[in-house]
Amino acid sequence: MSVLYNKMSNTIVINSSNVINSDNNTFTYKLIGGNFKIPAGSRICISSVQIPYSIFNITERYGNNKFSFNWTIGAVTNTYVVTLPDGFYDVTTINQFLELFCINNGFYLVDGSGNNVYYLVLAYNVTYYSVQSLFFLVPTSLPAGFVQPANFAGYPTVSRTPGLIVVDNFSSIIGYSPGTYGNSLTNLSLNSNLTPIGSPVNSLILKCNLVDNSISAQSDILDSFTIGKAIFGSNIDYTPAFQKFVKIKAGTYSDLVFQFVDQNLNNVVFKDPNVLITILLDFQNVKT
Repeated sequence: MSVLYNKMSNTIVINSSNVINSDNNTFTYKLIGGNFKIPAGSRICISSVQIPYSIFNITERYGNNKFSFNWTIGAVTNTYVVTLPDGFYDVTTINQFLELFCINNGFYLVDGSGNNVYYLVLAYNVTYYSVQSLFFLVPTSLPAGFVQPANFAGYPTVSRTPGLIVVDNFSSIIGYSPGTYGNSLTNLSLNSNLTPIGSPVNSLILKCNLVDNSISAQSDILDSFTIGKAIFGSNIDYTPAFQKFVKIKAGTYSDLVFQFVDQNLNNVVFKDPNVLITILLDFQNVKT
């Protein structure tokens, strides 16, 4: 006996009420009745996605939240570890956190105008699409007109700059290959020797348990899109230029499960679950 399914399209909407995990990246849509039969030949696609850009680029989970610097007191050079709290940082905010670390630990002086003087600075160099590190000589004693903070760490016997120590996972953020920079006997300016990546996540992939992609090892990928020009805290908006339908596995389902991963299929964490995902389900004329 042949059964004919009439062509039918359905729209479903996924929002924060469908979140099922603490990473806010997995969503479940319960089908009415809990036992919905999907015939062979059916298709699914994304209609639109709005996601708050709330993905931190520096976290303990990524292992990219630490860097170090050297400071010489007398003839002894010590290493100090700077640990960034989980968050979204650009080079400016990384440098601001470094300044705060220097204030709290006495790695600065105050000039005659009342300005804090820092001896290691990270800044953008837009011309060269790089991160510029500026190393300044720490004096051997208090310069004329300067003020020494009460917690000042100490002076070197021979004037030298601090050293910047870059480790593997932090390396891509500021574009410096792992190693030590600075520790110079003269003022020094360096540009990053790699292209700064800024964030481990630049694109998103949406997976779905219904998708049937038999030619790929990643058989459940529904669609992908870039973060593009979205600014952290704003919305990532994605509306395909055309309906990019993919095949659905025929079967009986109680729910649809959607999960976001990054461009390398790694887990991604959204701080804000307030998403809106519109999905189209297309049931074609199919005989069984």
